[in-house]
Amino acid sequence: MKLNFTKIKEIRQLGTVALSTGIACLLAVSISSCNKSSSTAGSATLAVVAAAPDAPSADFYINGSLVNGTPLVYGSYISYFSAVSGTSKVGFDDTGTTTAIALDTINLAASKTYTLFLCNLVAKREFVLVKDTIVSPPTNKASIRLANMSPDAPNVDLVIGGKVIVSNASYKQVSSFVAIPVVDNDTLRIVQTGTSNLLGVVNALTVESGAVYTIWLNGFASGINGYVLQANIMRNAAL
Repeated sequence: MKLNFTKIKEIRQLGTVALSTGIACLLAVSISSCNKSSSTAGSATLAVVAAAPDAPSADFYINGSLVNGTPLVYGSYISYFSAVSGTSKVGFDDTGTTTAIALDTINLAASKTYTLFLCNLVAKREFVLVKDTIVSPPTNKASIRLANMSPDAPNVDLVIGGKVIVSNASYKQVSSFVAIPVVDNDTLRIVQTGTSNLLGVVNALTVESGAVYTIWLNGFASGINGYVLQANIMRNAAL
């Protein structure tokens, strides 16, 4: 199976909720300081992940307001920003146009934190909204979770240092955050559950103490239209 060894990508919108950028704040599209998240009273906090392989670069809107200042491309994400609580209309438009790629309605609770994934092919687009429980990892540890956003991949495990950290994640399933030891220049592997069949990797990763991460798998096991499986990482917070 062909593997896609991806770089870490992020889109940030300045002036919203300050959060971390990329691994060690060095690999993001837009660079800024690593900070904790916060939200205005009565609002929610939302991150957005582009996991639809054939979606063009996009502008993300919530209730008609543009969030990202840099085009959101496949495999990248928008860090946490403050969003109004209650029912909101969200949409992905082809960058610089009013051509809609995907539209949906989401419901956000005040003072809660969420991640919104856009996955599958655009013609079969699916939105996955997940409530995030962000807490400080134990001393000298980090927290990590696994999201399976590949429509045709088997159930998957996340393996770090030869140890299964998260197991048996099916399509659209996002695991809870799991505390892990700090690792330096390690490789994270996503494998088919209960096997050594490698589906995706994130190479040369430094997991930092006090940080919270999401690893997600997207693309297709079948490699349809060249959209092979790839693993990506988001640093949710530095606490």
